[in-house]
Formats: sequence, structure tokens, C-alpha cells
Amino acid sequence: MLSEKPVCKQCGTCCRKGGPALHRQDEALFREGRLRAQDLCAFRAGELVRDESEGRIVPLPQEIVKIAPPAGSRPDDWTCRFLTGSNACFLYGAHPAECRALFCQAPEALLSMNGQDRLDRRALCELLKAPAWWRELMDAHDERCDYARLTGLAPALNTDEDARREFLEIVEYDRAFRDLVVDKKAALPLELDFLFGRPLVRTVLMYGLDARPSPDGGITLVQTTGAAL
Repeated sequence: MLSEKPVCKQCGTCCRKGGPALHRQDEALFREGRLRAQDLCAFRAGELVRDESEGRIVPLPQEIVKIAPPAGSRPDDWTCRFLTGSNACFLYGAHPAECRALFCQAPEALLSMNGQDRLDRRALCELLKAPAWWRELMDAHDERCDYARLTGLAPALNTDEDARREFLEIVEYDRAFRDLVVDKKAALPLELDFLFGRPLVRTVLMYGLDARPSPDGGITLVQTTGAAL
């Protein structure tokens, strides 16, 4: 007797591990208005992420744009915002290419898409018919808040006061830049994670740091061991 072909159990586990990265095959979702900027989160090139296959933290070789978790989620909750309480997909039938490829018992199809034909922020701005100043804002932010620069400064944070100061200035600039964009009504608050990637006050955790409010309204960087920088 032939064994039955395994089928998805629709348990929602995969969807709770993070939303899909977006590819050229997903362009129609934007042309049809199914996805908006506030549904997205960018991971910029050079950002430190955990490579589960290698068990270590590595810089991203290229930008990735993914479907974001629901607004107000905990920092460690990456559940796709389109997962419903009954483990159904709100976009089912028009869900992204990675979702269609994913099957936990046969991951080869999804793995074959890694790094292939991905949509970046600038391509998505065209699909979203975004205002021209969004690209200008992204360029200005990327130049000042470069992950390669942060990674270069990180090894000297315990010994070099100038390195600590510059690292903190970049984190402060990122926060102030986002506030200014919202104040000037250049973008909505929920669109910032798409435009500029995740806030540096969150991603500095990958450098072994915690960003905390200081009494003067600024930011203090504290090592996770508790030593202030």
C-alpha cells in the first residue's frame, strides 16, 4: 500500500517564525493594492542577523524586504501580520511566492529561492508609486546610518572613546531622522520600518548592546553585561 503524500497541517508554525521575503513574482500584490508600505519591514545590507544554518551572527550580503509582524508586536515576535487566529492566511490565494513554495517537510523549493529575484526598497517604491522624496530620504539615511560603519566601530567600543561617541551618534541620528520624517509628514509612522529598516535602538542588540533612554532625553548604550558605554 502506497503511503499517503504528506500535506500541510496548517498549524501556523512557519508563519509565526516570520513573514516571507518578497520577490519579483510578488509584484502583482502591489499593483493590485494587496500590500502597502506599512505591511513591510526592510533588513538593510550589512545588518547583523542570525544565520540558523551556521549557528552564528553574520552581516546580510544584500537587502531583504519582508512582510512585517503586526503593529505593536513584541520585538521578539515575528509572526506574519496576515496570519489569522484560526491559522489561516488573510492573503491565501494571493499569498507571496515564498509562502507558496514553503512546505516544512520539503524545504528545498523555498531554499532554492534564497537571494533570487528579490524586491528591494527602491523597486518597491516604483510599484507603490511612492513620492520621489522617499528615495532621497532612504539615500540620506543609508549614508549616515551605514551598518558597515557600525560593525567597524563595534570592536573598539570598550577601549576607544571616539568610537563609542561615533557609534552613539549614529544611533541617535537614526532615531532623530525617523522623528523628523514623521513630524514633516513625509511618511507615516508605520511606513518607517520599510523606508529605513528596523530602528537602530533595536538592532544594536546584535552588537551585544541595549539602547536605553537617558535622563536628558537621549540614548544610553549599555552592554548586555551591564557596563555603560
